[in-house]
Amino acid sequence: MSTNSTMIEPETIAARDRASEIRARIADQYRDGDCRPWVVAYSGGKDSTLLVHLVFEALAGIRPSQRSRRVYVVCSDTRVETPEIAEHIRSSISAMSSAAKAMGLPITCHVVTPPLTDTFWVRIIGHGYPPPSRLFRWCTDRMKIKPNNSFVKEHVDPEGRVLLLMGTRAEESQTRAASLEKWSIGDEFHGHRRLPNALVWAPIRELDTEEVWRYLVFTEPPWGGSHTSLRDLYKDAHAGECFLVTSEGTDPCGNSRFGCWTCTVVDRDRSLEGLIDSGRDEYQELSDLRDWLITLRDSGHEYRMERRKNGQEGIGPLRHEVRRDLLDRVTSLDERTGLGLIGADEVRAIRLIWASEELDVLEAPALHPGHL
Repeated sequence: MSTNSTMIEPETIAARDRASEIRARIADQYRDGDCRPWVVAYSGGKDSTLLVHLVFEALAGIRPSQRSRRVYVVCSDTRVETPEIAEHIRSSISAMSSAAKAMGLPITCHVVTPPLTDTFWVRIIGHGYPPPSRLFRWCTDRMKIKPNNSFVKEHVDPEGRVLLLMGTRAEESQTRAASLEKWSIGDEFHGHRRLPNALVWAPIRELDTEEVWRYLVFTEPPWGGSHTSLRDLYKDAHAGECFLVTSEGTDPCGNSRFGCWTCTVVDRDRSLEGLIDSGRDEYQELSDLRDWLITLRDSGHEYRMERRKNGQEGIGPLRHEVRRDLLDRVTSLDERTGLGLIGADEVRAIRLIWASEELDVLEAPALHPGHL
């Protein structure tokens, strides 16, 4: 373990001590726990980054002969992550994979994606789903939970007997703290709502935000480089506040959450706004399109059919002409920005769905050759 500063404040030393205690618990659990393989949830954010960091350090400190348990670092790619965040995750996963192999650690890194039938654009443009809302938050289950659980059953343990390590912290919100308590099994472990044979462990649960940042900023990751790029992403996406200043004249890092740039569950995407304010002008059009998705989310019969797919009267799927318009907007925006906002496989799936619904696909917008 190395640090990137010779001037260490007492608060930073205390944070390193807390992290060392957690690292020791991780090592003890790895050596002395049951035989379940580990699945470490990684999102690219500060908390999951710290968790993976400590897992790497813990395993590196264990004798090779005792490294018998497989560890899977698993990251969800919803295919609508903010492009800059998606690139950060891809580069991090690549660096982690190379480092684990070079260090001889039993760690493999994996990126899971939703099946084509459940991607954001196929559901909305193809099937006419309304954009997600707080009352109809279909995206999390289809785009994150199910792909992760499928990976566990198909590639780790068919019965889902795993120990799932998460970077959840009680300080983050009352909702998360309450969820940890509700599914508690003993002092540290918790049950899993979807995988009844799995146990969930949140090793960094009691750390506060400042302690997380102090460890990350002053400790180089085991996979090389530094956590500077992560800090800069948070600083630029200044949706929240962070009171940690690493040196005189250094701007404080942000404390925002990253996620899908298309998210309509929240009314304002402060992290996306922050990136735009930081000079990412190309994201303004993404923000404008997201605003239109919110209009569709809140719409009535102006944009929605008068019957649901089950035949009952009520506000139904998005109208065909709205879906054609949306596909045109997304593909045109993708062509202008080159950000990879929608895949060719998604466009093909959408057109097949339209054909099955007897929607006149010949009236669909002309597609850029890269989308055919």
